[in-house]
Amino acid sequence: MDVSLFAALIGGIIVLGVIGDFLFTKTKIPAPVILMLAGIVLGPATNIFESDIFFEIAPYFGTFALILILFEGGLDLEFDLVIRQFSSALLLGFLSFALGTAGIVALCLIPFQMEMTEALLYGFIFGGTSPAVILPVLPRLSIPKNLKTLLTLEAVISEVLTVISVIIYTNILREPGHYEGASIVNHIFASIGISVVLAALSGLIWSRFMGYFSKQNLAYMLTLGFILLLYTLTDFLGGEAAITILAFGILLGNSKILAEKSQSILAKLNSTVNIQNFELDEVVKKINAELTFLVRTFFFVFIGLLFDFNLFTQDVLLMAAAILGVFFISRTVTVNLVRPLSPSLRSAHISSTLGLIPRGLATAVMAFIALDSGVITSDRLLPVVFAVILASNLLMSVLVYYYESRHKDSVEEEKKKIVL
Repeated sequence: MDVSLFAALIGGIIVLGVIGDFLFTKTKIPAPVILMLAGIVLGPATNIFESDIFFEIAPYFGTFALILILFEGGLDLEFDLVIRQFSSALLLGFLSFALGTAGIVALCLIPFQMEMTEALLYGFIFGGTSPAVILPVLPRLSIPKNLKTLLTLEAVISEVLTVISVIIYTNILREPGHYEGASIVNHIFASIGISVVLAALSGLIWSRFMGYFSKQNLAYMLTLGFILLLYTLTDFLGGEAAITILAFGILLGNSKILAEKSQSILAKLNSTVNIQNFELDEVVKKINAELTFLVRTFFFVFIGLLFDFNLFTQDVLLMAAAILGVFFISRTVTVNLVRPLSPSLRSAHISSTLGLIPRGLATAVMAFIALDSGVITSDRLLPVVFAVILASNLLMSVLVYYYESRHKDSVEEEKKKIVL
Protein backbone atom coordinates (compact mmCIF):
# COMPACT_ATOMS: atom_id res chain seq x y z
CA MET A 1 0.00 0.00 0.00
CA ASP A 2 1.19 3.49 -0.87
CA VAL A 3 2.46 5.48 2.16
CA SER A 4 0.25 8.47 1.29
CA LEU A 5 -2.83 6.24 1.07
CA PHE A 6 -1.96 4.63 4.40
CA ALA A 7 -1.56 8.05 6.04
CA ALA A 8 -4.89 9.14 4.54
CA LEU A 9 -6.63 6.05 5.95
CA ILE A 10 -5.17 6.59 9.42
CA GLY A 11 -6.16 10.26 9.37
CA GLY A 12 -9.61 9.41 8.05
CA ILE A 13 -10.21 6.88 10.84
CA ILE A 14 -9.22 9.45 13.50
CA VAL A 15 -11.51 12.08 11.97
CA LEU A 16 -14.30 9.50 11.75
CA GLY A 17 -13.80 8.74 15.46
CA VAL A 18 -14.18 12.43 16.35
CA ILE A 19 -17.24 12.76 14.10
CA GLY A 20 -18.74 9.60 15.64
CA ASP A 21 -18.19 11.02 19.12
CA PHE A 22 -19.89 14.26 18.07
CA LEU A 23 -22.77 12.46 16.34
CA PHE A 24 -23.54 10.50 19.50
CA THR A 25 -24.34 13.75 21.31
CA LYS A 26 -26.72 14.67 18.48
CA THR A 27 -28.16 11.41 17.13
CA LYS A 28 -27.54 9.10 20.16
CA ILE A 29 -26.03 6.49 17.81
CA PRO A 30 -22.99 5.09 19.69
CA ALA A 31 -19.65 5.66 17.95
CA PRO A 32 -18.57 1.97 18.23
CA VAL A 33 -21.13 0.93 15.65
CA ILE A 34 -20.02 3.59 13.15
CA LEU A 35 -16.38 2.59 13.62
CA MET A 36 -17.04 -1.15 13.31
CA LEU A 37 -18.97 -0.56 10.10
CA ALA A 38 -16.00 1.48 8.83
CA GLY A 39 -13.75 -1.48 9.64
CA ILE A 40 -16.05 -3.81 7.71
CA VAL A 41 -15.92 -1.47 4.71
CA LEU A 42 -12.11 -1.29 4.84
CA GLY A 43 -11.73 -5.03 5.36
CA PRO A 44 -14.14 -7.74 4.20
CA ALA A 45 -16.30 -5.44 2.02
CA THR A 46 -13.54 -3.89 -0.14
CA ASN A 47 -10.42 -5.91 0.79
CA ILE A 48 -8.37 -2.72 1.20
CA PHE A 49 -6.97 -4.54 4.26
CA GLU A 50 -6.78 -8.34 4.41
CA SER A 51 -8.36 -9.49 7.67
CA ASP A 52 -6.09 -12.56 7.93
CA ILE A 53 -3.06 -10.46 8.91
CA PHE A 54 -4.90 -9.01 11.91
CA PHE A 55 -5.82 -12.26 13.66
CA GLU A 56 -2.34 -12.76 15.13
CA ILE A 57 -2.17 -9.28 16.66
CA ALA A 58 -5.81 -9.25 17.83
CA PRO A 59 -5.07 -10.40 21.43
CA TYR A 60 -2.25 -7.86 21.85
CA PHE A 61 -4.08 -4.87 20.46
CA GLY A 62 -7.28 -5.80 22.28
CA THR A 63 -5.42 -6.12 25.58
CA PHE A 64 -3.72 -2.72 25.19
CA ALA A 65 -7.04 -1.06 24.33
CA LEU A 66 -8.75 -2.69 27.31
CA ILE A 67 -5.99 -1.55 29.69
CA LEU A 68 -6.38 2.09 28.66
CA ILE A 69 -10.18 1.99 28.69
CA LEU A 70 -10.30 0.41 32.16
CA PHE A 71 -7.75 2.89 33.52
CA GLU A 72 -9.70 5.85 32.14
CA GLY A 73 -12.93 4.40 33.52
CA GLY A 74 -11.33 4.09 36.96
CA LEU A 75 -10.06 7.69 36.90
CA ASP A 76 -13.60 8.94 36.24
CA LEU A 77 -15.21 7.01 39.11
CA GLU A 78 -15.77 8.56 42.53
CA PHE A 79 -14.58 6.42 45.42
CA ASP A 80 -17.66 7.01 47.59
CA LEU A 81 -19.97 5.98 44.76
CA VAL A 82 -17.90 2.85 44.09
CA ILE A 83 -18.22 1.77 47.73
CA ARG A 84 -21.97 2.41 47.76
CA GLN A 85 -22.62 0.69 44.43
CA PHE A 86 -20.24 -2.27 44.75
CA SER A 87 -22.64 -4.76 46.36
CA SER A 88 -25.37 -4.02 43.79
CA ALA A 89 -22.83 -4.23 40.94
CA LEU A 90 -21.52 -7.55 42.24
CA LEU A 91 -25.03 -9.00 42.39
CA LEU A 92 -25.93 -7.59 38.97
CA GLY A 93 -22.70 -8.85 37.38
CA PHE A 94 -22.91 -12.37 38.83
CA LEU A 95 -26.62 -12.76 38.08
CA SER A 96 -26.26 -11.39 34.56
CA PHE A 97 -23.39 -13.76 33.81
CA ALA A 98 -25.11 -16.77 35.40
CA LEU A 99 -28.45 -16.30 33.62
CA GLY A 100 -26.78 -15.48 30.30
CA THR A 101 -24.53 -18.54 30.52
CA ALA A 102 -27.40 -20.84 31.56
CA GLY A 103 -29.61 -19.57 28.74
CA ILE A 104 -26.92 -20.08 26.10
CA VAL A 105 -26.09 -23.58 27.39
CA ALA A 106 -29.79 -24.53 27.20
CA LEU A 107 -29.99 -23.06 23.69
CA CYS A 108 -26.96 -25.05 22.54
CA LEU A 109 -28.20 -28.31 24.07
CA ILE A 110 -31.83 -28.30 22.95
CA PRO A 111 -32.35 -26.63 19.55
CA PHE A 112 -28.75 -26.98 18.27
CA GLN A 113 -28.10 -30.49 19.69
CA MET A 114 -24.55 -29.83 20.98
CA GLU A 115 -22.63 -31.96 23.44
CA MET A 116 -22.58 -30.66 27.02
CA THR A 117 -18.83 -29.96 26.83
CA GLU A 118 -19.21 -27.68 23.81
CA ALA A 119 -22.42 -26.09 25.12
CA LEU A 120 -20.76 -25.07 28.39
CA LEU A 121 -17.85 -23.54 26.50
CA TYR A 122 -20.24 -21.47 24.38
CA GLY A 123 -22.02 -20.36 27.54
CA PHE A 124 -18.83 -19.19 29.24
CA ILE A 125 -17.50 -17.42 26.13
CA PHE A 126 -20.72 -15.46 25.58
CA GLY A 127 -21.73 -15.06 29.24
CA GLY A 128 -20.14 -11.68 29.98
CA THR A 129 -20.54 -8.21 28.48
CA SER A 130 -17.69 -6.04 27.18
CA PRO A 131 -16.46 -3.08 29.27
CA ALA A 132 -14.35 -1.98 26.28
CA VAL A 133 -17.62 -1.24 24.47
CA ILE A 134 -19.80 -0.19 27.40
CA LEU A 135 -17.43 2.14 29.26
CA PRO A 136 -17.00 4.64 26.38
CA VAL A 137 -20.79 4.80 25.93
CA LEU A 138 -21.75 5.34 29.59
CA PRO A 139 -20.39 8.92 29.98
CA ARG A 140 -22.61 9.99 27.09
CA LEU A 141 -25.82 8.50 28.47
CA SER A 142 -28.34 10.75 30.23
CA ILE A 143 -28.33 8.73 33.44
CA PRO A 144 -27.30 9.62 37.04
CA LYS A 145 -23.66 9.33 38.06
CA ASN A 146 -24.40 6.60 40.62
CA LEU A 147 -26.01 4.44 37.93
CA LYS A 148 -23.00 4.97 35.62
CA THR A 149 -20.75 3.77 38.44
CA LEU A 150 -22.94 0.71 39.02
CA LEU A 151 -22.96 -0.24 35.32
CA THR A 152 -19.21 0.33 34.97
CA LEU A 153 -18.46 -2.03 37.85
CA GLU A 154 -20.98 -4.57 36.56
CA ALA A 155 -19.38 -4.64 33.10
CA VAL A 156 -15.93 -5.27 34.54
CA ILE A 157 -17.18 -7.98 36.92
CA SER A 158 -19.03 -9.66 34.06
CA GLU A 159 -15.95 -9.74 31.84
CA VAL A 160 -13.76 -11.01 34.67
CA LEU A 161 -16.17 -13.92 35.15
CA THR A 162 -15.97 -14.67 31.42
CA VAL A 163 -12.17 -14.73 31.37
CA ILE A 164 -11.82 -16.79 34.56
CA SER A 165 -14.51 -19.31 33.60
CA VAL A 166 -13.15 -19.93 30.08
CA ILE A 167 -9.55 -20.33 31.25
CA ILE A 168 -10.47 -22.65 34.15
CA TYR A 169 -12.86 -24.70 31.99
CA THR A 170 -10.32 -25.20 29.19
CA ASN A 171 -7.74 -26.28 31.78
CA ILE A 172 -10.24 -28.74 33.27
CA LEU A 173 -10.93 -30.24 29.84
CA ARG A 174 -7.21 -30.58 29.13
CA GLU A 175 -6.31 -31.95 32.60
CA PRO A 176 -9.51 -33.47 34.05
CA GLY A 177 -7.84 -34.92 37.16
CA HIS A 178 -5.99 -31.76 38.12
CA TYR A 179 -8.99 -29.65 39.15
CA GLU A 180 -11.60 -30.30 41.83
CA GLY A 181 -14.48 -28.20 43.14
CA ALA A 182 -12.56 -26.78 46.08
CA SER A 183 -9.48 -25.95 44.01
CA ILE A 184 -11.58 -24.05 41.46
CA VAL A 185 -13.17 -21.89 44.18
CA ASN A 186 -9.77 -21.31 45.78
CA HIS A 187 -8.33 -20.31 42.41
CA ILE A 188 -11.07 -17.74 41.84
CA PHE A 189 -10.76 -16.17 45.30
CA ALA A 190 -6.96 -16.19 45.10
CA SER A 191 -7.08 -14.48 41.71
CA ILE A 192 -9.39 -11.72 42.98
CA GLY A 193 -7.39 -11.35 46.20
CA ILE A 194 -4.09 -10.93 44.34
CA SER A 195 -5.68 -8.29 42.10
CA VAL A 196 -7.10 -6.27 44.99
CA VAL A 197 -3.87 -6.36 47.02
CA LEU A 198 -1.72 -5.33 44.04
CA ALA A 199 -4.11 -2.51 43.13
CA ALA A 200 -4.14 -1.23 46.72
CA LEU A 201 -0.37 -1.33 47.14
CA SER A 202 0.43 0.17 43.75
CA GLY A 203 -2.29 2.81 44.14
CA LEU A 204 -0.96 3.92 47.54
CA ILE A 205 2.66 3.99 46.38
CA TRP A 206 2.05 5.70 43.04
CA SER A 207 -0.43 8.26 44.37
CA ARG A 208 2.08 9.23 47.11
CA PHE A 209 4.49 10.55 44.46
CA MET A 210 1.90 11.61 41.88
CA GLY A 211 1.87 15.23 43.04
CA TYR A 212 5.53 15.45 42.06
CA PHE A 213 5.59 13.19 39.00
CA SER A 214 2.46 14.60 37.35
CA LYS A 215 4.03 18.06 37.05
CA GLN A 216 7.17 16.79 35.32
CA ASN A 217 7.82 16.18 31.62
CA LEU A 218 6.83 12.71 30.41
CA ALA A 219 4.80 12.13 33.59
CA TYR A 220 2.06 10.38 31.66
CA MET A 221 4.52 8.12 29.84
CA LEU A 222 5.93 7.10 33.21
CA THR A 223 2.43 6.33 34.51
CA LEU A 224 1.55 4.40 31.34
CA GLY A 225 4.70 2.31 31.68
CA PHE A 226 3.82 1.59 35.31
CA ILE A 227 0.29 0.51 34.32
CA LEU A 228 1.60 -1.92 31.70
CA LEU A 229 4.09 -3.39 34.18
CA LEU A 230 1.31 -3.67 36.77
CA TYR A 231 -0.84 -5.55 34.26
CA THR A 232 2.03 -7.94 33.53
CA LEU A 233 2.81 -8.49 37.23
CA THR A 234 -0.84 -9.22 38.00
CA ASP A 235 -1.03 -11.76 35.19
CA PHE A 236 2.27 -13.36 36.25
CA LEU A 237 1.09 -13.77 39.87
CA GLY A 238 -2.22 -15.30 38.76
CA GLY A 239 -4.48 -12.33 39.43
CA GLU A 240 -7.18 -10.81 37.23
CA ALA A 241 -5.60 -7.82 35.51
CA ALA A 242 -8.90 -6.11 34.65
CA ILE A 243 -9.73 -5.75 38.36
CA THR A 244 -6.24 -4.47 39.16
CA ILE A 245 -6.18 -1.80 36.44
CA LEU A 246 -9.70 -0.53 37.20
CA ALA A 247 -9.03 -0.40 40.96
CA PHE A 248 -5.66 1.30 40.39
CA GLY A 249 -7.38 3.95 38.26
CA ILE A 250 -10.02 4.51 40.97
CA LEU A 251 -7.36 4.96 43.67
CA LEU A 252 -5.24 7.27 41.52
CA GLY A 253 -8.20 9.37 40.44
CA ASN A 254 -9.40 9.74 44.04
CA SER A 255 -6.00 9.97 45.75
CA LYS A 256 -6.45 13.59 46.86
CA ILE A 257 -9.90 12.87 48.34
CA LEU A 258 -8.59 9.78 50.14
CA ALA A 259 -5.65 11.80 51.49
CA GLU A 260 -8.05 14.42 52.85
CA LYS A 261 -10.12 11.76 54.58
CA SER A 262 -7.03 10.20 56.13
CA GLN A 263 -5.87 13.49 57.66
CA SER A 264 -7.96 13.06 60.80
CA ILE A 265 -6.51 9.58 61.38
CA LEU A 266 -2.95 10.77 60.84
CA ALA A 267 -3.49 13.72 63.18
CA LYS A 268 -4.18 11.30 66.04
CA LEU A 269 -0.81 9.68 65.30
CA ASN A 270 0.91 13.09 65.40
CA SER A 271 1.60 12.86 61.69
CA THR A 272 0.67 15.08 58.78
CA VAL A 273 0.36 14.67 55.03
CA ASN A 274 0.68 17.18 52.23
CA ILE A 275 -2.51 16.73 50.25
CA GLN A 276 -1.01 18.45 47.20
CA ASN A 277 1.43 15.54 46.86
CA PHE A 278 -1.52 13.24 46.13
CA GLU A 279 -3.18 15.35 43.45
CA LEU A 280 -3.18 14.00 39.89
CA ASP A 281 -2.42 16.81 37.45
CA GLU A 282 -5.22 17.60 34.97
CA VAL A 283 -2.71 17.51 32.10
CA VAL A 284 -2.05 13.82 32.79
CA LYS A 285 -5.80 13.12 32.75
CA LYS A 286 -6.21 14.97 29.44
CA ILE A 287 -3.31 13.13 27.79
CA ASN A 288 -4.76 9.82 28.98
CA ALA A 289 -8.19 10.77 27.60
CA GLU A 290 -6.67 11.66 24.20
CA LEU A 291 -4.62 8.46 23.96
CA THR A 292 -7.55 6.34 25.11
CA PHE A 293 -9.76 7.94 22.46
CA LEU A 294 -7.15 7.17 19.77
CA VAL A 295 -6.71 3.53 20.78
CA ARG A 296 -10.45 3.05 21.32
CA THR A 297 -11.18 4.41 17.82
CA PHE A 298 -8.78 1.98 16.16
CA PHE A 299 -9.99 -0.84 18.44
CA PHE A 300 -13.54 -0.71 17.08
CA VAL A 301 -12.34 -0.35 13.48
CA PHE A 302 -10.10 -3.33 14.18
CA ILE A 303 -13.08 -5.47 15.22
CA GLY A 304 -14.75 -4.67 11.90
CA LEU A 305 -11.58 -5.69 10.02
CA LEU A 306 -11.72 -9.17 11.59
CA PHE A 307 -15.08 -10.07 10.06
CA ASP A 308 -15.27 -12.62 7.27
CA PHE A 309 -18.71 -12.74 5.66
CA ASN A 310 -17.85 -15.90 3.71
CA LEU A 311 -18.20 -17.86 6.94
CA PHE A 312 -21.67 -16.50 7.78
CA THR A 313 -23.87 -19.41 6.76
CA GLN A 314 -27.60 -19.58 7.49
CA ASP A 315 -26.92 -21.88 10.44
CA VAL A 316 -24.40 -19.40 11.91
CA LEU A 317 -26.76 -16.45 11.53
CA LEU A 318 -29.64 -18.39 13.08
CA MET A 319 -27.53 -19.33 16.08
CA ALA A 320 -26.25 -15.75 16.49
CA ALA A 321 -29.84 -14.44 16.41
CA ALA A 322 -30.90 -17.00 19.04
CA ILE A 323 -27.96 -16.07 21.31
CA LEU A 324 -28.88 -12.40 20.93
CA GLY A 325 -32.42 -13.26 22.07
CA VAL A 326 -30.96 -14.96 25.15
CA PHE A 327 -28.94 -11.80 25.91
CA PHE A 328 -32.02 -9.62 25.85
CA ILE A 329 -34.18 -12.00 27.90
CA SER A 330 -31.50 -12.65 30.53
CA ARG A 331 -30.74 -8.92 30.77
CA THR A 332 -34.42 -8.09 31.29
CA VAL A 333 -34.82 -10.77 33.97
CA THR A 334 -31.58 -9.72 35.73
CA VAL A 335 -32.43 -6.02 35.88
CA ASN A 336 -35.94 -6.74 37.15
CA LEU A 337 -34.62 -9.09 39.86
CA VAL A 338 -31.93 -6.69 41.11
CA ARG A 339 -33.97 -3.49 40.70
CA PRO A 340 -35.89 -3.75 44.00
CA LEU A 341 -32.56 -4.15 45.86
CA SER A 342 -30.73 -1.27 44.17
CA PRO A 343 -31.80 2.37 44.66
CA SER A 344 -29.82 3.37 41.55
CA LEU A 345 -31.73 0.95 39.33
CA ARG A 346 -35.04 1.74 41.02
CA SER A 347 -34.74 5.45 40.31
CA ALA A 348 -33.93 4.95 36.61
CA HIS A 349 -36.16 3.86 33.76
CA ILE A 350 -35.57 0.18 32.98
CA SER A 351 -34.81 0.94 29.30
CA SER A 352 -31.64 2.80 30.36
CA THR A 353 -29.92 -0.50 31.20
CA LEU A 354 -31.46 -3.06 28.83
CA GLY A 355 -29.26 -2.10 25.89
CA LEU A 356 -25.97 -2.76 27.67
CA ILE A 357 -25.52 -6.28 26.33
CA PRO A 358 -22.70 -5.91 23.75
CA ARG A 359 -19.90 -8.43 23.43
CA GLY A 360 -16.45 -7.30 22.29
CA LEU A 361 -12.91 -8.41 21.56
CA ALA A 362 -12.62 -10.19 24.93
CA THR A 363 -15.25 -12.64 23.69
CA ALA A 364 -13.25 -13.14 20.49
CA VAL A 365 -10.00 -13.62 22.43
CA MET A 366 -11.62 -16.26 24.67
CA ALA A 367 -12.82 -18.06 21.53
CA PHE A 368 -9.25 -18.01 20.17
CA ILE A 369 -7.97 -19.45 23.47
CA ALA A 370 -10.55 -22.25 23.38
CA LEU A 371 -9.65 -23.14 19.78
CA ASP A 372 -5.89 -22.96 20.40
CA SER A 373 -6.21 -25.25 23.43
CA GLY A 374 -7.74 -27.95 21.21
CA VAL A 375 -10.73 -28.56 23.49
CA ILE A 376 -13.08 -27.53 20.68
CA THR A 377 -12.64 -27.93 16.92
CA SER A 378 -15.92 -26.46 15.68
CA ASP A 379 -15.63 -24.32 12.53
CA ARG A 380 -18.81 -22.57 13.61
CA LEU A 381 -17.48 -20.91 16.79
CA LEU A 382 -15.57 -17.94 15.32
CA PRO A 383 -18.25 -16.97 12.76
CA VAL A 384 -20.87 -17.08 15.53
CA VAL A 385 -18.62 -14.98 17.78
CA PHE A 386 -18.14 -12.25 15.17
CA ALA A 387 -21.81 -12.25 14.19
CA VAL A 388 -22.82 -11.89 17.85
CA ILE A 389 -20.31 -9.07 18.42
CA LEU A 390 -21.66 -7.04 15.50
CA ALA A 391 -25.34 -7.81 16.18
CA SER A 392 -25.12 -7.10 19.94
CA ASN A 393 -23.47 -3.74 19.29
CA LEU A 394 -26.11 -2.84 16.73
CA LEU A 395 -28.86 -3.81 19.18
CA MET A 396 -27.20 -1.70 21.86
CA SER A 397 -27.25 1.25 19.44
CA VAL A 398 -30.96 0.84 18.77
CA LEU A 399 -31.87 0.55 22.47
CA VAL A 400 -29.58 3.44 23.50
CA TYR A 401 -31.10 5.60 20.76
CA TYR A 402 -34.59 4.66 21.95
CA TYR A 403 -33.80 5.52 25.57
CA GLU A 404 -32.01 8.79 24.80
CA SER A 405 -34.79 9.94 22.45
CA ARG A 406 -37.44 9.04 25.01
CA HIS A 407 -35.45 10.74 27.78
CA LYS A 408 -35.09 13.90 25.69
CA ASP A 409 -38.85 14.00 25.05
CA SER A 410 -39.54 13.52 28.78
CA VAL A 411 -37.18 16.36 29.71
CA GLU A 412 -38.82 18.70 27.19
CA GLU A 413 -42.29 17.81 28.54
CA GLU A 414 -41.13 18.54 32.10
CA LYS A 415 -39.76 21.92 30.97
CA LYS A 416 -43.10 22.78 29.33
CA LYS A 417 -44.94 21.89 32.55
CA ILE A 418 -42.61 24.12 34.57
CA VAL A 419 -43.15 27.03 32.16
CA LEU A 420 -46.94 26.60 32.30
